[in-house]
Amino acid sequence: MVEQFTAAAEAVGAEVKRFPTLNEAIAAIQSHAAGRSVAASALPASVSGALEGLSFVPAGAMETAEIGISFAQAGIAQTGTLLLALADPVDRSATALPPVHAVLLKASTIVPELSALGPTLSTLLSSANAAYLSLITGPSRTADIERVLTIGVHGPKELHILILEGE
Repeated sequence: MVEQFTAAAEAVGAEVKRFPTLNEAIAAIQSHAAGRSVAASALPASVSGALEGLSFVPAGAMETAEIGISFAQAGIAQTGTLLLALADPVDRSATALPPVHAVLLKASTIVPELSALGPTLSTLLSSANAAYLSLITGPSRTADIERVLTIGVHGPKELHILILEGE
């Protein structure tokens, strides 16, 4: 399913890279984000701790960030779509305002199609902290102005998906 997910995500403009370990993916993020302002959504402690040393923007200044980093709950192989669950508006801003969005995705969470996410969606929506769920397929795009495709108008211009194969 990783190959199918990769092909579908790249077909809609995402850049996909595969990493055998979280540490290698973190090193790639650190290299890409070096010297740039960074916004991060609610990341697992193992990720946020490893990203120390990057230049994080304060919660009230997400619009100034050059790169947003998040962790996906799941991926859909058929369409190359990511599922993000973000309860806090600041976390949502970190994924929508910076022009570059880097998303970590565990290969083990990739499902064949949207219907396979039913149990996951049900669990997320019935939790005490009902999360804001977002399905992201490729960089932001619109063609509502004279039918001309424009990338990055309503969100990030670039989507980088870092697949964690050993997780």
